[in-house]
Amino acid sequence: MALFLASHWENGWAVMEIKGALDPATARELRDFAGAATARQKRPLHLIADLSELTTVDVDALDSLVSARTLLAENGGELRLVCPEGHVGRSLQAGGLARILPVYPSLDAALAVPRTVASGHTGRAAR
Repeated sequence: MALFLASHWENGWAVMEIKGALDPATARELRDFAGAATARQKRPLHLIADLSELTTVDVDALDSLVSARTLLAENGGELRLVCPEGHVGRSLQAGGLARILPVYPSLDAALAVPRTVASGHTGRAAR
């Protein structure tokens, strides 16, 4: 299954919509997308990866999200995930990613938290 990536700006955040399957074959595409978005910025990039329409996720491919987080943090940015409860959310928990990255149940919830609160956050966001 293919991976679909689209992005837009909302309230000063780059929002990357990720739809389809995230597996080892498509994880590189995701890393390249995040890297290109970071390279175009003249200031720190604050990115929300919206996983709401991700249909499948390979636990090994979640490493691409950790790589994106590291890249953003090294440049003064931040990564947040949007992931409603369900199959993908369970994969984030099983892979330990929900302990590393802030995860929100909706885009509105991710946008509602000021950057200074979530910067350096290492656990699951309150619901």
